Amino acid sequence: MTSVSLTSNYITRRVKHIFGVIGISLLSIGLLAGCGERIREHGQFINQSELDVIKIGQTNRSDIVAMLGRPSFEAAFDSRKIYYTSQIMEQPVAGINTTKSRMIYAFTFNSNNILKEIDLIDEKSSLNVAHIDEKTPTPGDTFGVVEQIFSNLRRRQANE
Repeated sequence: MTSVSLTSNYITRRVKHIFGVIGISLLSIGLLAGCGERIREHGQFINQSELDVIKIGQTNRSDIVAMLGRPSFEAAFDSRKIYYTSQIMEQPVAGINTTKSRMIYAFTFNSNNILKEIDLIDEKSSLNVAHIDEKTPTPGDTFGVVEQIFSNLRRRQANE
């Protein structure tokens, strides 16, 4: 073998080695990048410029709904309140969701649907919401296959 062929074999092996190292490095970086925390935003975020337009005693309910969109929920029992919620959740790697921030805007209206007051409830002033990962028990959850068949037959006979 000549020195030229030895040199080209050496260069070829070095290039393969370098590309192998680069490939493994990129794969490792890609896998580690996927192991970051996940941040999710839920609800409707109301910024200060939108709040500046809303005037207590002047703005009516339809104006607020037109500007901010459908409310997250409305109060029960005709209490003339609508709520807009926004929440930022963080899920660390192999962890459970935690609330980073929560804002609830409660708009209260008088009998003429004119804005009476705005309440701001954040995660410090509101109740803590427990995240339950357990399954909710339901009837029939503990029945076996044979018990479910007989239960369905009994229901059918009762309806006839």
